[in-house]
Amino acid sequence: MPLVSLSTFTSNAAHAGMFDDPNALPTLGQPADLIADGPTEQRLGQAWLRQLRGSAPLWPDPLVRDYIESLLYKLSLHTPLQQPDFSVIVVDDTQVNAFAVPGGVVGVNTGLILSSDSEDELASVLSHELGHLSQRHFARSQEANQYNQWLALAGLLASIAGAAAGAGGDLGVAVGASAQALAVQNQLRYSRAYEQEADRLGLQTLTEAGYDPHAMPAFFLKLDRNTRRLGYMPEFLLTHPLSTTRLSDLARRVADTPRVPLANHPEFRFVQMRLQVAYSTQLDDLIGALSNSLNGSSNSEASRFGLSLAQFRKGDVDAARETLAPLLKSDPNRLDFRISDIDLDLAARNYASAYEKSRRSLSLFPNQPSLLLRLTQAALPLGKADSIRADLDRAVAIRPNDNGLWRLIADCALKQQDTLGVFRARAEYLFLEGRLKAAEDQLSNALRVAGENYSLSAQIQRRLAVMRKLDQEFR
Repeated sequence: MPLVSLSTFTSNAAHAGMFDDPNALPTLGQPADLIADGPTEQRLGQAWLRQLRGSAPLWPDPLVRDYIESLLYKLSLHTPLQQPDFSVIVVDDTQVNAFAVPGGVVGVNTGLILSSDSEDELASVLSHELGHLSQRHFARSQEANQYNQWLALAGLLASIAGAAAGAGGDLGVAVGASAQALAVQNQLRYSRAYEQEADRLGLQTLTEAGYDPHAMPAFFLKLDRNTRRLGYMPEFLLTHPLSTTRLSDLARRVADTPRVPLANHPEFRFVQMRLQVAYSTQLDDLIGALSNSLNGSSNSEASRFGLSLAQFRKGDVDAARETLAPLLKSDPNRLDFRISDIDLDLAARNYASAYEKSRRSLSLFPNQPSLLLRLTQAALPLGKADSIRADLDRAVAIRPNDNGLWRLIADCALKQQDTLGVFRARAEYLFLEGRLKAAEDQLSNALRVAGENYSLSAQIQRRLAVMRKLDQEFR
């Protein structure tokens, strides 16, 4: 059978049918045993994450996800969490939302990053979510009715997917999965006591991590005011109800706390600028504004970086490279700048340069998914698949639940004419998107290729059995 590059697969297209009926809830199965231990919560979170990957549009570049992941681990050092193991997901949706479910699954909408005025505000929301995780609020809130945990997760999944599909990137559009989905979603609402406990722990985490604790009440107050002004409820407030009492409690807790001067967090500004440029519908106006800022008193690295990104998005590679050059000269080892430099080479089809720059960058940032993506994009046109396969295999051994890495391995194996490797990598990628039947088909193809190699066939059979067991565990 002919092999097709996995790059031609798109999860949004494969699951577009879900958005045909926004009133339809995803099927998450029958009642499961009450969450009781860490391993069970981990499997539950991964099962839910597989459903989410197949249901909601995700931000394609792992660079944004890796930034959120790094920030979470930094904050987690100041929480009661023991040996945290996060699975981070970034939803391509400009509505303001963040969520955390059992097993360390943490998600943010791109809208949360866009709406934050500083890394302190973004960190305040993530600290609040870590408070829920450390106190296991989800499991505790479902103890009265064991079925509620799956009902609540189904509601959250429908809400995220429905809002992303219905909002179309418009912040002014109300959350509108359906009356049914919203009713189910209510099961996820934490009690007032849990919200206040997450606020208290979040403030403590924020302060100990060196951020301004005043950022949390400031951000929540901003959300509350926007709710009243725009007349719609952000996703985040639907699952984290914000009462006047809660706002007052936050204000009281930080009243006697000295403000921490806002530190310069360039990574936040660069990630935010990437999103602003990507979502811009008036690119010429944005280029003009950023160009003017470079000539005025507000000249900043973020403005120059944004201008380069905007010029790149418009297709002016030479101008983008010229704008980026001073940043690379002043800080040649900053990942954001290196990534943009590699992207410019890829756009110019200078694959040899992109390959060498990706290689050198990986020596500074080992196993970094956004660099591995660029390395693969450069290596495959050069016929260098053999030179990167070990890098990809090593990275996926560290991050076995990273569907993006499995996709790169499938494309690499295709160039290597490693038919068995293609089928096995595709199976992993599809399984991690909640598409068990498609994954089973790939492993069936792998078994045919394995033929009479009984040891290899046994490995494939065992993996197929594990996939089926994991898929059925919470149904």
